[in-house]
Amino acid sequence: MTNEVVGYAVSPHVAPSRQMEFPYADAEAWMGYMCDAKNEWVFVQFSTPPNIANTEPADGFNHFSTRLKWGDEIKTTNLSQKWGADVISFRDGGRDALKRLTSGTVDTVLLELDWFGNGVVYFRFSLQDAAAAIAKAKTSCK
Repeated sequence: MTNEVVGYAVSPHVAPSRQMEFPYADAEAWMGYMCDAKNEWVFVQFSTPPNIANTEPADGFNHFSTRLKWGDEIKTTNLSQKWGADVISFRDGGRDALKRLTSGTVDTVLLELDWFGNGVVYFRFSLQDAAAAIAKAKTSCK
Protein backbone atom coordinates (compact mmCIF):
# COMPACT_ATOMS: atom_id res chain seq x y z
CA MET A 1 0.00 0.00 0.00
CA THR A 2 2.87 2.38 0.73
CA ASN A 3 4.99 1.47 -2.31
CA GLU A 4 7.96 1.23 0.03
CA VAL A 5 10.70 -0.90 -1.48
CA VAL A 6 13.01 -3.00 0.66
CA GLY A 7 16.14 -4.69 -0.62
CA TYR A 8 17.75 -7.67 1.01
CA ALA A 9 20.50 -10.25 0.68
CA VAL A 10 21.01 -13.33 2.85
CA SER A 11 23.69 -15.94 3.27
CA PRO A 12 23.03 -19.66 2.91
CA HIS A 13 21.53 -21.26 6.03
CA VAL A 14 24.08 -22.86 8.36
CA ALA A 15 23.89 -25.22 11.33
CA PRO A 16 25.87 -24.57 14.51
CA SER A 17 29.34 -26.05 14.89
CA ARG A 18 27.85 -28.87 16.97
CA GLN A 19 24.29 -30.12 17.30
CA MET A 20 22.42 -28.57 20.21
CA GLU A 21 20.01 -30.23 22.60
CA PHE A 22 16.21 -30.30 22.18
CA PRO A 23 14.41 -28.04 21.35
CA TYR A 24 17.26 -26.44 19.39
CA ALA A 25 18.59 -29.59 17.66
CA ASP A 26 17.49 -28.37 14.21
CA ALA A 27 18.44 -24.71 14.65
CA GLU A 28 19.90 -22.94 11.63
CA ALA A 29 21.04 -19.37 11.09
CA TRP A 30 21.71 -17.00 8.22
CA MET A 31 23.28 -13.56 8.04
CA GLY A 32 21.36 -10.90 6.21
CA TYR A 33 21.41 -7.36 4.91
CA MET A 34 18.34 -5.16 4.43
CA CYS A 35 17.79 -1.61 3.27
CA ASP A 36 14.98 0.80 2.57
CA ALA A 37 15.01 4.36 1.23
CA LYS A 38 16.45 5.70 4.53
CA ASN A 39 18.33 2.95 6.34
CA GLU A 40 20.41 -0.16 5.96
CA TRP A 41 21.22 -2.82 8.53
CA VAL A 42 22.84 -6.22 9.06
CA PHE A 43 21.27 -8.99 11.13
CA VAL A 44 21.42 -12.69 11.96
CA GLN A 45 18.18 -14.66 11.72
CA PHE A 46 17.44 -18.11 13.10
CA SER A 47 14.99 -20.88 12.26
CA THR A 48 13.91 -20.82 15.91
CA PRO A 49 14.23 -17.92 18.38
CA PRO A 50 17.66 -18.16 20.01
CA ASN A 51 17.87 -18.42 23.78
CA ILE A 52 21.01 -16.45 24.54
CA ALA A 53 22.53 -16.62 28.03
CA ASN A 54 24.24 -13.76 29.87
CA THR A 55 22.15 -10.93 28.46
CA GLU A 56 21.02 -7.63 29.94
CA PRO A 57 17.25 -7.06 29.55
CA ALA A 58 16.01 -3.53 28.81
CA ASP A 59 12.88 -2.10 27.17
CA GLY A 60 11.71 -5.34 25.54
CA PHE A 61 15.19 -6.33 24.33
CA ASN A 62 18.05 -8.49 25.54
CA HIS A 63 21.44 -6.86 24.96
CA PHE A 64 24.71 -8.78 24.96
CA SER A 65 28.29 -8.76 23.75
CA THR A 66 29.87 -11.59 21.83
CA ARG A 67 32.72 -12.30 19.47
CA LEU A 68 32.80 -12.45 15.70
CA LYS A 69 35.78 -13.79 13.80
CA TRP A 70 36.12 -12.06 10.44
CA GLY A 71 38.68 -14.16 8.61
CA ASP A 72 41.54 -14.20 11.15
CA GLU A 73 40.46 -11.09 13.12
CA ILE A 74 38.41 -11.54 16.30
CA LYS A 75 36.19 -8.61 17.23
CA THR A 76 33.81 -8.13 20.18
CA THR A 77 30.42 -6.89 19.04
CA ASN A 78 27.29 -5.62 20.82
CA LEU A 79 24.05 -7.29 19.72
CA SER A 80 20.35 -7.09 20.65
CA GLN A 81 17.39 -9.44 20.46
CA LYS A 82 13.79 -8.32 20.85
CA TRP A 83 12.17 -10.61 23.41
CA GLY A 84 11.00 -13.79 21.67
CA ALA A 85 12.28 -12.73 18.23
CA ASP A 86 14.19 -14.97 15.84
CA VAL A 87 16.52 -12.12 14.80
CA ILE A 88 19.65 -10.76 16.45
CA SER A 89 20.58 -7.21 15.45
CA PHE A 90 23.85 -5.33 15.61
CA ARG A 91 23.50 -2.49 18.12
CA ASP A 92 25.21 -0.08 15.71
CA GLY A 93 22.93 -1.20 12.86
CA GLY A 94 25.80 -3.29 11.59
CA ARG A 95 27.93 -0.44 10.23
CA ASP A 96 31.19 -2.26 10.98
CA ALA A 97 29.74 -5.57 9.81
CA LEU A 98 28.53 -3.98 6.57
CA LYS A 99 32.00 -2.59 5.86
CA ARG A 100 33.47 -6.03 6.36
CA LEU A 101 30.77 -7.79 4.31
CA THR A 102 31.29 -5.48 1.35
CA SER A 103 35.10 -5.32 1.52
CA GLY A 104 35.61 -8.67 -0.17
CA THR A 105 38.68 -9.26 2.01
CA VAL A 106 37.36 -12.14 4.15
CA ASP A 107 35.72 -15.42 3.09
CA THR A 108 33.90 -16.32 6.33
CA VAL A 109 32.60 -14.90 9.58
CA LEU A 110 32.26 -17.01 12.72
CA LEU A 111 29.62 -15.96 15.28
CA GLU A 112 30.01 -17.11 18.89
CA LEU A 113 26.85 -17.41 21.02
CA ASP A 114 26.36 -18.55 24.61
CA TRP A 115 23.12 -20.48 24.02
CA PHE A 116 21.20 -21.24 27.21
CA GLY A 117 21.40 -24.93 28.13
CA ASN A 118 23.90 -25.65 25.34
CA GLY A 119 26.92 -23.54 26.22
CA VAL A 120 28.98 -21.78 23.61
CA VAL A 121 28.11 -22.60 20.00
CA TYR A 122 29.45 -21.20 16.74
CA PHE A 123 27.82 -20.40 13.42
CA ARG A 124 30.13 -20.01 10.38
CA PHE A 125 28.74 -17.97 7.50
CA SER A 126 30.24 -17.92 4.02
CA LEU A 127 30.86 -14.44 2.66
CA GLN A 128 31.41 -15.64 -0.89
CA ASP A 129 29.61 -13.21 -3.23
CA ALA A 130 28.36 -11.14 -0.24
CA ALA A 131 29.66 -7.85 -1.65
CA ALA A 132 27.93 -8.39 -5.00
CA ALA A 133 24.65 -9.51 -3.37
CA ILE A 134 24.61 -6.45 -1.11
CA ALA A 135 25.41 -4.12 -4.01
CA LYS A 136 22.47 -5.60 -5.94
CA ALA A 137 20.15 -5.23 -2.93
CA LYS A 138 21.20 -1.58 -2.52
CA THR A 139 20.00 -0.77 -6.05
CA SER A 140 16.45 -1.66 -4.91
CA CYS A 141 16.58 0.84 -2.06
CA LYS A 142 17.27 4.02 -3.97
